[in-house]
Amino acid sequence: MVRCALTLLLVLLTGQAFAETCPDFYRFVDFGLEGNDGVIYRGGTTLRAESFEGEPLLITAQTKCISVPEVAKDGHGNPIPVVKSINYLPEITGLDLNEFRVSAVDDTELAANENAKGHKDALELPDTTSTRSSSFLCANSKAQGTFSCQLVSPYPGNIPLVVYCDAAQCEMPVLAVNQQLQVSASWTVPIDFSGNPEAAGTVIQKKVQQIHDFLKPLSSAL
Repeated sequence: MVRCALTLLLVLLTGQAFAETCPDFYRFVDFGLEGNDGVIYRGGTTLRAESFEGEPLLITAQTKCISVPEVAKDGHGNPIPVVKSINYLPEITGLDLNEFRVSAVDDTELAANENAKGHKDALELPDTTSTRSSSFLCANSKAQGTFSCQLVSPYPGNIPLVVYCDAAQCEMPVLAVNQQLQVSASWTVPIDFSGNPEAAGTVIQKKVQQIHDFLKPLSSAL
């Protein structure tokens, strides 16, 4: 019993020694890699936390750092924290977003398929009008007052990408970047989707592409 208690105490102390909270200043974040032992280590996808002009990009209070044995440092000696999620400042992106989040999950394909269920169900409703193009399939349900589109993702892998809209806002819960990272975003509805669903689908597709284009130069891995 005593030995078990001592072992537990040692594990806790070791974990505290390796604990890494969000530093006061950082230029990059690291989403980490899970080792064969189940422990998260540094060395995952890295994203910039400040612009190339040195302007902060993140809502720092919403950055979720995690404990790792060791963190990397950038060329100026600043720590690169390992994070679970980050939120970009919507106003600095120039994309007219209300929210813009990148997070790590266990399986983005599983999350994306779960997110797509509502859209698939909407397509089966008798009052739903569907609109199809080469890059999207949209469902307009008059009874529910909702509009959803499954789009061709700008990222490889053919993982489902579905955006949901109501009269006020569009939400993209899961844009799978890779098997680990997903992007979530929301923005104010720019068009009457019920009146012109084809134009709405095109606008949504353009917004998704803009999000992709914003992230691409912030990491060589994207």
